Amino acid sequence: MIDRRSVLKRLCASGGLIALNSVALAQGDKSRITGIDISKWAGEVDWNGVASRLAPHFVFVQAYHAGPNRTSSYANPRFAQYRRALQLRGILHGAYMRCHPNADAETLIKEFWAIYRPRSGDIIPTLDIEDDYDSRSGLPAELRIHQIESMVQMVSATVGRRPIIYTKARVWSELGNPAQFADCPLWVVDYHSIDNPVLPLPWSRFSFWQFAENLRGNGIQGTYDADYFSGDEATLNQHRL
Repeated sequence: MIDRRSVLKRLCASGGLIALNSVALAQGDKSRITGIDISKWAGEVDWNGVASRLAPHFVFVQAYHAGPNRTSSYANPRFAQYRRALQLRGILHGAYMRCHPNADAETLIKEFWAIYRPRSGDIIPTLDIEDDYDSRSGLPAELRIHQIESMVQMVSATVGRRPIIYTKARVWSELGNPAQFADCPLWVVDYHSIDNPVLPLPWSRFSFWQFAENLRGNGIQGTYDADYFSGDEATLNQHRL
């Protein structure tokens, strides 16, 4: 069985080009289309090279990273630069915030909006719920869930849509698989599955799937991740503000 992530990394390391749209897969009667996500660790980006080599249908850009305290939290210093470049090239894009359960929900959302101002046509904003939310956090699951609920409500009040939730099955299970977020689009993390990702409950389908991380090359100085969208361009457009 082919390990898609290993193949991608070998191609990058050897200087080979990865035309992401050439590896789109079928899901029932729907195709999967491909995109990328980046943070400040992407470094300098040759967007013309990205467009010609990767041809991403969408790009997610990290706007803010929340750490366990203020000193470890930061805004992406390249966010505005990346966003302007994407706008100039007409590449569909959205913003995400890596969240942390130690932080106050209202403070986090204010930090997010200080860096990123949602605009019509953007992909719905994303709340990134990573390993910081698992059982090692030291916080009761009820408090972690309440914080996520508060952030979802605040994002919804601003943009009129439920935010995308980025997470993985293990982290979500350690929160108790809370069902009240089932109407948020899911961006699932799974680097090991081949045909379909392992979904956290209660979701029965994903919108986006991050299937490979820490890729290099193709016009990007640092690292980027690779993603599928489950559907065609028309369905992707339904995820826009």
